[in-house]
Amino acid sequence: MLAQDSLVTKIASQHFQVINFENRQFSGDAIVNLTKTIAQHRYVLIGEDHLNNEVLDFTTYLTQNVSFDNYITEDDQLSIDILKKGYQKNKDYQSIVANSNDKFSLFSFNRDRDLLYYFFKNNTTVIGLDNVYFNADIPVFQELINKTTNKEAQVKYAAMMQESNARWDKFKTDTDQKPLADGSNQPYLFFEDFGKRLKEIQKLKLSQYEYSVLNELAKSNTIYSMGNEGKGLESHFLRISSMKEKLLEHLNTLKGKRNLVKFGANHVGKDKSLFQNSFDIGNLIYNLADAEQEKSLHIAVIQKSGRAGSFSSESIDAGDVDFLKPFYQLVGKDNEWLLFDLTKINEDIKKQKAVIKLIGLKNLLSGYDYLIIIPKVTAQKKVV
Repeated sequence: MLAQDSLVTKIASQHFQVINFENRQFSGDAIVNLTKTIAQHRYVLIGEDHLNNEVLDFTTYLTQNVSFDNYITEDDQLSIDILKKGYQKNKDYQSIVANSNDKFSLFSFNRDRDLLYYFFKNNTTVIGLDNVYFNADIPVFQELINKTTNKEAQVKYAAMMQESNARWDKFKTDTDQKPLADGSNQPYLFFEDFGKRLKEIQKLKLSQYEYSVLNELAKSNTIYSMGNEGKGLESHFLRISSMKEKLLEHLNTLKGKRNLVKFGANHVGKDKSLFQNSFDIGNLIYNLADAEQEKSLHIAVIQKSGRAGSFSSESIDAGDVDFLKPFYQLVGKDNEWLLFDLTKINEDIKKQKAVIKLIGLKNLLSGYDYLIIIPKVTAQKKVV
């Protein structure tokens, strides 16, 4: 494996440029030329490691220099819609947001929230593909309490919200804590009881909106409870299948438009996911672009070291990614990001007739056009 790493490092050293990043500002030919390349594509996918400031600096820079019609994100649509109504100064929704600022998945953190609000301000369509995050059910229940005309349902929504809130308050003190036997220190969405109580509510006379929201919560509960029961791969496949289904519902919105996609790097390569080695959302978008005679552009943006935002503390160790060690060998100053042309690197590896054995590295090379290594990242802060 060391020989393989050395070969990749040697080849990579011939195909990278330096992006200068100082005082949160970009400069140099590398970022200018990359931006020009991005502007030539209608489907641009950024694969990140979540909750650091620097990926958001990069994404914000792109949005200031390239116009996008749609923003597709690894968050749920229900949370996005609640935040949008709050942003539009609907008083009921402003109250929900103010009471639940740390319960909107990635949008619980300042830079991701700022980017979302930028898109709201510019009337960019924001599409959330993920299931409801395991603390985002709380603002959703608050919305249902406000909207329902069924008094019995209102009481049941309130009871579920109270249970979920209590569990989340215990869980967020230490997200790695050992689960208690009764599950009371784990998110409520993880457990079958959540789904059983939803089914009881679904038997009541409700609005169509309520039924649709409850269906989303039920699907999210199924995904999480499967993972909680040790069926991690099945949970993953169901989650990805659900995201693909939601994306296809927006085909008319995406077609012929400029689309920016920001997800975890595991999901948005053009080939297979980095870790599960299965076709993911990036592969579907790659094929949708191909159907339009377009080429999607896939850019992974990963740190070597630093800190990331956290629900349970001020920040956590962002850490490195083991299969990126051949690229880390070339990192120098903290203000010099490295931009690798993976297409050229992959071509040279094939010329050497080398076989890449690490699944993550293999899928990165086949799935992404560019890799950006950030020497050191800093943590996003929770919105208060």
